Parts: sequence; structure tokens; C-alpha cells
Amino acid sequence: MNQNKNRVNYRFPLWLTVIFLLLILIPFAILTHYIVLAKISGVLCLLVVIVAMRFWFRAAKLNSDVRDRVILNKNDWFDLERTYPSVYKWNKSDVSILKDRIGLMLANTEIRNISNELCSRKEAIETAFQLCVFYWEENSSELTNACINVGEDSTLYIKNLESDQVVLRVSLGFSQSSESLNGLKSYYRFENESTQ
Repeated sequence: MNQNKNRVNYRFPLWLTVIFLLLILIPFAILTHYIVLAKISGVLCLLVVIVAMRFWFRAAKLNSDVRDRVILNKNDWFDLERTYPSVYKWNKSDVSILKDRIGLMLANTEIRNISNELCSRKEAIETAFQLCVFYWEENSSELTNACINVGEDSTLYIKNLESDQVVLRVSLGFSQSSESLNGLKSYYRFENESTQ
């Protein structure tokens, strides 16, 4: 039994009872020659099921603590392409996946600057872009339950929120142009292997 009082109750017994009663009313109304009542009951049953499904999906979303990904608009992506022109030449399917990953990272990770304030939207998108490229096709277990601090010289400090310890220190930045996403990932990986 869940003791968390913040969770939304689904109220299954109430909804199912109403739906069941409306469904049972349909054949009884037909048998007693109340066709209009059967039609009204059918329409009400359909409306109640639609409302109940919306309520259940909303409750499931609130209970799961899953956040919607941040949608990057055309201006955000234009800023990235202006800062990093070679992105325009990358494979379109890779770019589409990259946009989704950036949005998920922005929704689930805190990105802060040196003074521990939240970064601006542009800085956060650039940081998420770099980390998504750094972890391209790999598991980023360091980023679960983490806060990213952007330090000097494009150094990122990934801190675990529970222990408040730095889990990983990564130097990224936009100093390298690459014709492909994997090329930039290789550059980032090489640079970080040589500094550690």
C-alpha cells in the first residue's frame, strides 16, 4: 500500500461503477422498449469513459513524475547552428534524435553556472547539446539525479544531487568543427582522455 499522500488517486471503483451501471441500463432499456433511454445511456457511457480515460492518464502522468521534454524552437536551433556552423551539414536523422535528447536533458537535469544560479536558456541548450554529443550512443548514468555546473573554460562539473559530490568533470566547448556528430564526439572523448 502506498503511503505517499501527494499521489493522485485514480478512483477506479467510482468510475467503473458508473460505467458498469450505464452499460447494464442499455439492454434493460431495450428489453422494456425504451430505445431512447438506451441511446442516452450509450452516449453517456461513452462520454464517461472518455472523461475517465483522460482523468486516469492525467493521474498516471502526475504519479510517474515524468516531465515533458523541452521543445527547441527554430530560434534555439538557429542559435546553435550560428555558434556551431557544421551542425547544418550533419545527418538529418541524427539531428532529430539530438534535438529530442537535448529536450529530455533540459527537462530532467538542472544546469547551473559558477554562482550556482540557473543558466540562461541559451547557455543551458548549448551545455545540453555538448553533453548529448559527448554521450552519443552511450549510457549516461552520471546524469541521472544530477546537477550540471558550468565552470570556467567550458568545463562541466556533474554533481550527484543526493551526495553533492562531483561525479564527473568534462571539458567540452565549441572549439572544434566537425562534419559529423560522431566526429565531434570522438574529438570530445579524445580531449577528455588527454586531460585526465
